[in-house]
Amino acid sequence: MRRTLPAAVAAFAAALALTGGCGDGGSGAGGAGEAGPGAPLRARPVITPDEELVPEEDSGDLPEATVQVGLDCQRMGQSRDFAGTAERMGRAASSGDSSPETKAIAKVCGAAAKANQGLMGEAYHDALQAEQQSSDLHPQMLRPGLRMLNHTLLVAATAEGDRATALRARAALERLGGLPPEFLRDACSVAADPATLPDCATLPPTGTRSSSSSPSSAPSSSSSNGPEPGTGGPSAPSPEEPVQPPGDGGPTQPDTDHGPAPDES
Repeated sequence: MRRTLPAAVAAFAAALALTGGCGDGGSGAGGAGEAGPGAPLRARPVITPDEELVPEEDSGDLPEATVQVGLDCQRMGQSRDFAGTAERMGRAASSGDSSPETKAIAKVCGAAAKANQGLMGEAYHDALQAEQQSSDLHPQMLRPGLRMLNHTLLVAATAEGDRATALRARAALERLGGLPPEFLRDACSVAADPATLPDCATLPPTGTRSSSSSPSSAPSSSSSNGPEPGTGGPSAPSPEEPVQPPGDGGPTQPDTDHGPAPDES
């Protein structure tokens, strides 16, 4: 036994040395959703409001609870607390004490927060639910809320291979003030099949993305979507298609007659 014990200890130490390097590998390879063979599926676009949900100076006639949800959503890009934001939005969206308009914006933001964690399946499901509730969005939050919702739908539907929804979200963003190239890059970066979104085949490669930029940055980019209309444009726009499919989607067309979105001017 005395002759075999040192050999056994040596063998154990050698095995430990061989496996020790794997201890950190699980958290390092793709842990942040960045590089690696699965990068296209693990990439994490950052979806935040590109227009203010709640003005810094005056919240107008927004209910206090709705204001708090909107502010929390706007701060998501700075805090990067996507999991915490998704949890808080989930509570607000399911609370019996929340008003319909509070639930609507919470559902929109919650879906984006899940997409920001790379949970595309959950984000896709929640964004479709948020679309059903979008007619409850407060008029003051209608346009920025719909832009954020359709940004999430564009990304999550592309990730899930739902071409019809991705193209519908793309067309809605065009109508709501423009489609920044960054939104398309967000979607193409997670595409399981690039054919889901025709733009992915022609989008100029870039190492930068500014979807997490400060509010009100997107409309100024609408004049630079030259490369997009020719790629997938003919099949994407469907004028008769509402931003939200529900039959009661009254205030869903802020770009026609500019009625439901007084803040567009």
